[in-house]
Amino acid sequence: MNNSSDTNSGRCWHLEYRDTVRLLQEKLWLFVRVNPKLRDNVRDINRFMTNTAEAIEIDLSEFSDVYQQKFIQVDPDRYCLNFIELLCPVLGAFVKEVGYVAHGFKFCFRYDKKVLEVERTVFALNPGR
Repeated sequence: MNNSSDTNSGRCWHLEYRDTVRLLQEKLWLFVRVNPKLRDNVRDINRFMTNTAEAIEIDLSEFSDVYQQKFIQVDPDRYCLNFIELLCPVLGAFVKEVGYVAHGFKFCFRYDKKVLEVERTVFALNPGR
């Protein structure tokens, strides 16, 4: 679960990513809930976005048909990349909160039987503060 090592100042605990998966899930859901464009167009938040130790999975078919036609169908790959950028501040704050300098995230987007996987390293926001 947690790894520890002895340092000159005592015992130092290192949080494993698996221990933080549920925390990140709640932060991602909260982000959707406070964003009116997303909140008003996502049918089921539990099926829309799930976080596991392996990946952040996003099912774009959970958006309303109108939203899909307006934003996703035009260029699904571009939408996915833009969505990752939208999440980066949330992920950066999370990375800082759990005490990491950076973390590599894998995103798995599903849309119309198509799967797009993207890996992105996110650095902690203002790590020195």
